[in-house]
Amino acid sequence: MRKIRDALVYSIDQRLPSRKVGRIIGIHPSTVCSYLNRYRASGLPWPLPEELDDAALEKKLFPGVVVQGQADDIDFDYVHAEMRKRGSSLSVLHAEWEEHTSMEIPISYSQYCRRYNEYVASLRLSMRRTELFGENCYVDYSGMTIIIHNRETGETRSAQVFVGVLGGSIYTYCEATWSQRIRDWISSHVRMFEYFGGVSRILVPDNLKAAVTKAHRHEPEINPSYEALCRHYGIAPLPARSKKPKDKARAEGAVNLSQRWILFSLRKRTFYSLEEANREIRELLNKLNHKPFQKRVGSRHSRWLEHELPTLQPLPAQPYEFAEWGKVRAGTDYHVRIDGHAYSVPYQLRGKEFDYRLTDTVVELIFNGQSEAVHPRSFEKDQTSTQSSHQPREHREMQWDRDEALAWASAIGPNTTAVLQAKLEGVSSVLMGYRATQTMKALLKAHGQVRLEEVCAYAAAHGITKGTDLRNVLDKRLDRLFAQDPIPPQALVSDHQNIRGADYYNNLLSTDVDEA
Repeated sequence: MRKIRDALVYSIDQRLPSRKVGRIIGIHPSTVCSYLNRYRASGLPWPLPEELDDAALEKKLFPGVVVQGQADDIDFDYVHAEMRKRGSSLSVLHAEWEEHTSMEIPISYSQYCRRYNEYVASLRLSMRRTELFGENCYVDYSGMTIIIHNRETGETRSAQVFVGVLGGSIYTYCEATWSQRIRDWISSHVRMFEYFGGVSRILVPDNLKAAVTKAHRHEPEINPSYEALCRHYGIAPLPARSKKPKDKARAEGAVNLSQRWILFSLRKRTFYSLEEANREIRELLNKLNHKPFQKRVGSRHSRWLEHELPTLQPLPAQPYEFAEWGKVRAGTDYHVRIDGHAYSVPYQLRGKEFDYRLTDTVVELIFNGQSEAVHPRSFEKDQTSTQSSHQPREHREMQWDRDEALAWASAIGPNTTAVLQAKLEGVSSVLMGYRATQTMKALLKAHGQVRLEEVCAYAAAHGITKGTDLRNVLDKRLDRLFAQDPIPPQALVSDHQNIRGADYYNNLLSTDVDEA
């Protein structure tokens, strides 16, 4: 497009012939003549207006025509999205575009590829990161491992290699652990902070499960145990984005250095314990940190000591105690299940979600930031730990004990004790014993201590133990009826003519026998 303007300038202002203009700007003389003819037909003034750029000039001279080399109608956003699909091909997309394009002379496949590559290159944009002292700490695991031998059995086991680095001074930490699980991951952080002598303001891990429960570009979900570690040290976790190695370039560089200067140097060594391997790693690590820079003054250690260490946050008074964190919901029985064991919470919070903190000795249950229950940790599977203070009154009373029940009855009187003891004979179930005791307590509440003792005296004399029979005696006052007004046997005999009596039936039976 720039050649159109040059052709017009050389031809009109300098009055050069078309053949000479073509040699100067590298086009055919006939093309120069075509440009001049189209300019005269367009009605544009000369000199051309300043606001008329090359693209607008071309549209004025070539209205409704798309010349080869122009690809304004190619939707490279669509092409780029299609190229991300499995089985995609630029040749197929070019063929589809040729079928639907409005260009009189469509661009060739090679031009199509070149322009697509230019579009892809235009998407790449990198921001130069300036690392501040005390700002960032990067952590990751090395892809290489260390082999630990068992001296007795000869078996081998691979140990993982944890690497951490401070962004400003590139001061590096390295150690071997048995796994990348949360316990080893957090313990490595504690030792790394002690080695650094302080804590940076931001911690940049990778997206392993021990650090990030659910990866997200903008709002990753941090592992609760890892978040508790960061909270203890006052450091903000900022995980690197997935598939964005530039977010943790310092960690990638530290991993490469540890592999070259530490792990490669130990490739011929045989280790029989993790402690032995870490002693050798620490010696090589100190050499690496004291090694002078090639293009800068000083070393990692000197830059850390002079610039980074004064800017780090101080370590807390107490080192972090490892604890597993998680979320759990209480059931209608106001218990939560953690590691196969059930622990009680206040019954008012049944159905609520709790954060739990699990150590080797304690289980702490937290609701809305407040500690609501603390239990000694139990490793018994399918068992229950219940605190009576977490139970409602009626549930606490169901914790029945035979001796306590008889002690309660003895406070009322010996007759009540005798009846309750008779009711409990042969009862082996705690629930049945609880119900029997509750029956007696209900009678006490309804009729009082004196009346219950009187009825129990009558019941003990007549062998009455059922709750319904005791209620009948109390409601009908049978114990007092027979005690105050006993009925003589003669009063039970009536002279009514319809009542024949025993003598009548005796005579009747004897007559039948004689006739037989």
